[in-house]
Amino acid sequence: MIFDYSWRCKCFIEEQTYTALRKQAETVRNDFWQRLEGEFTLLDSFSDYMGKEDDFSLEKIRDFKDENSFLQVFEKFAIADVETGLVEFEDGTYVDISQKKAYINAIRGERDIDYFQHDGADMGKLILATPIYQENRITGVLIAVLNDAVAEKQTPMVSFEESGFVCVTDQQGNALRFAHPYESFDLQGNIFAYFDAKNVNTGEMISDMGNDLINSFSYDNGEEKWYTAYIPLGINDWYIFCFAPNVLTTGVTGEFESMETFFIIQMFLLFGVACIFIYFLMWRAATQIKKENECLKTAEEVAGVVSFEGNYQKDTFVVSDNYFKQFGRSPVWHKISDFGKPHPFILKEDQEAFLKMGQSLIAGKETGNVQYRFFGSDGKIQWNQFVYRVWYDRHGRPKKCYGMIMPIDQQMKEISKLQTQVEKDPLTGVLNRMAFEFYVNHCFKEELGEQTHALLLLDLDNFKQINDGYGHVLGDYALITTAELLKACVRNSDFVGRLGGDEFVVFLRNVNKEQAANKAGEICEALEKAEMKSNEAIVTCSIGIACFPKDGCNFSELYGRADQGLYKVKGSGKNSFYMVD
Repeated sequence: MIFDYSWRCKCFIEEQTYTALRKQAETVRNDFWQRLEGEFTLLDSFSDYMGKEDDFSLEKIRDFKDENSFLQVFEKFAIADVETGLVEFEDGTYVDISQKKAYINAIRGERDIDYFQHDGADMGKLILATPIYQENRITGVLIAVLNDAVAEKQTPMVSFEESGFVCVTDQQGNALRFAHPYESFDLQGNIFAYFDAKNVNTGEMISDMGNDLINSFSYDNGEEKWYTAYIPLGINDWYIFCFAPNVLTTGVTGEFESMETFFIIQMFLLFGVACIFIYFLMWRAATQIKKENECLKTAEEVAGVVSFEGNYQKDTFVVSDNYFKQFGRSPVWHKISDFGKPHPFILKEDQEAFLKMGQSLIAGKETGNVQYRFFGSDGKIQWNQFVYRVWYDRHGRPKKCYGMIMPIDQQMKEISKLQTQVEKDPLTGVLNRMAFEFYVNHCFKEELGEQTHALLLLDLDNFKQINDGYGHVLGDYALITTAELLKACVRNSDFVGRLGGDEFVVFLRNVNKEQAANKAGEICEALEKAEMKSNEAIVTCSIGIACFPKDGCNFSELYGRADQGLYKVKGSGKNSFYMVD
C-alpha cells in the first residue's frame, strides 16, 4: 500500500481488490476460450484436408505443416488409431492414449482438449484432438500438441501492471504445463501443496473446486501480502487461479481514485528522479561525481526530499546535507544497524511499522518503504515516507543501499479530508448510513467469540413540529446537539450514525441487554435535559433496541427489529425505549 489508511478504509479497499481480481480471472477465462476456438478451427481445417487424402501419412503431415506457417502454433502432430488408441508422433515415438478423455470424445465425433504427460517426462503437454472423416466415417483421430510458447499466451495476466501471474490446475490441484510462470511458484507441483506451505487452510478451496464455485482470499507470501481468486475454466474439471500482489484498487468515488492516482504518480516520479541520480553516481567516472552531487543537491532542495546512501560492508549510513534543513536536527542513523533500534522522534504508533522496515533494510531485502509521523525540531508532527533500494555484489550479497526521505504531510492531510467527506454526515459530523452499515457488518465478520452487541434506533419526537414552529435553524441545531450528545454518551469503540432526517442510530459493542437498556434510558434523559436555543423547544426521543445475535446477524436484520421496537414506543407515549423480544 502507498498510504497507511485506517483499518476501516483498508477493509473497504480489500473488498474492491477481491472484486477486481475475480473480474480478471473471468477475463483470462474468456480469452482462453477465444484462443482455443481459433486453434480448433485451424485443426478442423487440417483434419478436413487429411480426410480427403487416401493416405494421411506422417510424411504428408510434416510437408503440409512446413508449407503452412499458420500451423506453427502446434509443436507436432500425430494420428491416433481408432481401434487401438495408439498414437505415432512425427518423431517416431508411440504413445497409448486409448484411455484419454480427448481421444474417447474424438472417436465419438467430438473435438476435445486434454493434458497429457509421457511416462518419465518432466513436463506435460496440452493436446487437442479432432476426428478425421472419410466418406462420413471416422477413420482416425488427429492429435495436435500445442506449442509451449502459445500455451503460455493462453493464460495472460493483463492487469495489475503485470505484477501477478496465472495458473491453471485440474480439480486435484495439479498445476498444468501451460500455466503462466512465476519465480515463487513451482508449476510442476500442486496448488494445494503450495498453499499448505503458506499455512493456508485448503479445505474450503477443495470443497469449492468440487462444486464449481468461485472464491477469493489473501495470504502471506513471505513478507508480502498476496491475493488470489479462482474460478472454473469451463473446460474439463480445470480451474484458473489468478494471483496478484498487494495492489491498491478502490471504487469509493471518482475523486478518491483521481487523488490516489495523482499521489502515486507524484511519489513514483520523485522516486524515479532519485533512482536516476543514484544510477549516475554509480556509472559516472570519478571526474563527474562532483557535478552530479551538485545536481542532486539542487533537486533535493526543490523537491524537499533527502537522499541517503548505506554501505553494508562498512556498516555506514550517510544522509545528504538537506536533512538538517528539512527537519532541524541531525540524523540519529549513522550505521545501517541503527535501524534495528526505536527512533526517538517517531510517534509511538508508527514505531512498529518503521522497525519492521528497518529490519528489512538490515537484512538486505531488495526494496522497502514506510510512511511514518515524525516530530520536527519545532514540535510539529510531519508525515514522511522512507523509500530504499539495495544493490548486491556478484555473489548476491547486499553491497549498498540508496533511497530518499520524502515529505508527504500535505498528501496525508488531503487523504484524511477526503476520507471524512466520504464517511461523515455533513451536518452532524457522525457516520453517514453507508459508512455506518459497512462498519457494523465488518464488526460481525470479525466476531470470533460469544460477545453480544446492541443496535439502538433513535427518532426525535415531534421533530416536524419543531421545524415548522421554530424554523429550520433550530431544527438543524437540534440535530447537531443530538449528535454531540450521542457521541458523549458512548465509548470510543462504539459507532454513532445519522441515517437521514431526524433518525439516528447507535451501535454498542460487547454489551448485554441490561447495559443496552441502561444506555438507552441515559440517552433519553440526557436529551430531555439538553438546552436548546429556545426555552420553549423541548426535544425528546424514542428508541428501539435490537441485540446481536439474538435479533439478527447483520445490520439489515437488526435495523428491521429495532424499527419495530421504535414504533411501539411511538404508539405508547414516546420519550422512552423498547427492547424487542
